[in-house]
Amino acid sequence: MPTFLEEDPALGTVDNFPTVLHARASFSFDINPESLQKALLSALASLRTNPKPHEITVADQDGYLEGQLVFRLGIGNGDGFDVLDSKEEERVLHRIENRGSFNTLDLAFQLHYSVNDSRRHRVHEDHYILRLVFQPGRVEVLVHHLKGVRRVEPDELIRLIIQELNVELARDRYGQIELEAVDVT
Repeated sequence: MPTFLEEDPALGTVDNFPTVLHARASFSFDINPESLQKALLSALASLRTNPKPHEITVADQDGYLEGQLVFRLGIGNGDGFDVLDSKEEERVLHRIENRGSFNTLDLAFQLHYSVNDSRRHRVHEDHYILRLVFQPGRVEVLVHHLKGVRRVEPDELIRLIIQELNVELARDRYGQIELEAVDVT
């Protein structure tokens, strides 16, 4: 597996990001972009390793059931996404530390749902693709819902990411970020 940018120039982005957007958001930040992106990677690792409680509806029962949300993540790499596991996180961190921050970062989110009861339920997952465009002091988030029933809406996904990012920023003694704007289509 390549370790240097010259050997993997597409790391972080996909060639054909969808043109149809289901949400747009933006937030500003007042730290250097490298620190923000390192905190973002830590936040994504936290999402990946710590399932979130989530109320879920299923077709064969009325109302909402206690369940959980598990994230599987990918990072853009040319014509597709590489699984964002701990080894890939190290590679991306190495890229940030040695080459500087990304201008654009494309991420794939597979949201897996499960219900906490004795019955076996097949709960369909959601697939999202996000593009983060880094500008001086500002990040624009573009969201495309690829498939699923949107048990987690695009703006809710953005808020979950921001929430985890703020946990990491607080841990590193940086200021919190807030969404400036969210537009769901």
